Amino acid sequence: MKKSLFILFMISFTIASFGQDLSEGLKAKNDGNEAYRNKDYVTAIKNWEIYFKSGEAGVEEDVNTKELYAGSFKNAANAFMQNKDYQSAYDYFNKYVELGGDEAKKDGKTAQYAGFCASKIDKNAEALSLYQKSIDLGYNVDGNMLYIASIYKTAGDEAKMKTTLLEAIEKFPDSKSKPKMVAMLIVPMMKEAAEPFNVANELAKKASTAPPADYVANMTPAIAKFEEAIPLFETVLKYDPQNEKAVSYLGICKSNIASFNEYKTSLIKK
Repeated sequence: MKKSLFILFMISFTIASFGQDLSEGLKAKNDGNEAYRNKDYVTAIKNWEIYFKSGEAGVEEDVNTKELYAGSFKNAANAFMQNKDYQSAYDYFNKYVELGGDEAKKDGKTAQYAGFCASKIDKNAEALSLYQKSIDLGYNVDGNMLYIASIYKTAGDEAKMKTTLLEAIEKFPDSKSKPKMVAMLIVPMMKEAAEPFNVANELAKKASTAPPADYVANMTPAIAKFEEAIPLFETVLKYDPQNEKAVSYLGICKSNIASFNEYKTSLIKK
């Protein structure tokens, strides 16, 4: 939350009045101001709450302290998150959104951070909602999509993970998060390509041990599976051109197909 020079002046002014006899409420306000200056936001919040409940004259009109109070929940949440206390961070981010007015509700960064904390405490439904809110607010859209894909990955929903990553890469081809997106995407893609490839290999092995007269009939379904695998490996290489396994397996597919076609041609010539 933005702090005006007037707010900072008011903090300094109230702290300077320590030497006077203060009521409990005003002392709590000053203690809160001092804690705020020292970046002890949780203590500041606690003291200001005492001040707000004190019934002191002027509390209702003290907009400056109320703004600092609301903003301190965001500051405290950030500190909790840095210390990996994700539950406290999540709670304080939510409180900031509750108290911070339109500025807090339109804060896409806070929505993303709250989503990250929610994911760390197994509140994945809340995390997905918060990441989507951050996207809707236009904040770090590609990063949020990566976080969403990570949640789907953890949940074992590879289809949604893949769809999210493909959309993110298409929309943000120059994203700094692209290497992470590709690394996550390649796993299910290779798994999908490996299915027909492995079947093809097994069929080819059986065909190689069958009587020569039955070789073509036995090898034909293997070739069909190799052909099915080719575009899948090519898709992997579209996103990860240096993927050694995809390059190797694609070469095996093409080599088997070429050898089979040469063999059939030799039979015709005979």
